[in-house]
Amino acid sequence: MSDRDALWSGARIGVLGGTFDPPHVGHIRMATAALDVLALDRVLMSVAPAPPHKEGADVTDYAHRLAMIEAAIDGVPGLAVTRIEESHAPSYTTDLLRACRARTEADLYFIMGADSLCDLPAWHAPDDILRLCTLVVFPRDRAPVVLNVEGDASVVVFEAPRVDVSSSDIRLAIERGDDAGASIPGPVAEYIGRHGLYRAA
Repeated sequence: MSDRDALWSGARIGVLGGTFDPPHVGHIRMATAALDVLALDRVLMSVAPAPPHKEGADVTDYAHRLAMIEAAIDGVPGLAVTRIEESHAPSYTTDLLRACRARTEADLYFIMGADSLCDLPAWHAPDDILRLCTLVVFPRDRAPVVLNVEGDASVVVFEAPRVDVSSSDIRLAIERGDDAGASIPGPVAEYIGRHGLYRAA
């Protein structure tokens, strides 16, 4: 499917945006749990080309991150990748959701971890995010589920699966030469190895 066809059809569409540097099993667990429990038509994974909260950080090239998320969800029913953010720099969630809304009349469900929910007041135009979608929040270790943003909000909070995997920890493990295989899908581990990503210089 492409961004021009059935990718945007249906009544309930989930969106999981992020840096995906690299994508890990937590991303897949959140997406599939939301898909099943909320009876979504599909969950779209959107890679942020220029994450505003990581400006100045050493972020892996967008093409690699896109290829890794495509490998991670290959063959997983109900999950697809959208390239809707390719022209966004920086990549604000509110712009992602507005772009989604321009392509579909479906109810939008934005999937995030509890740590991201806590940071939401500092995001760009958080009131617009709440207006454009229902937030779907998954628990993370030591992250309270707290929403301190003015305005109406629709929030679905999952008790499980708990997402205690982080891309930054995975990058550090690979740089040290440790095995991060349990934290990342097999095709992603193969891609990282093939391209020598995250290795110490």
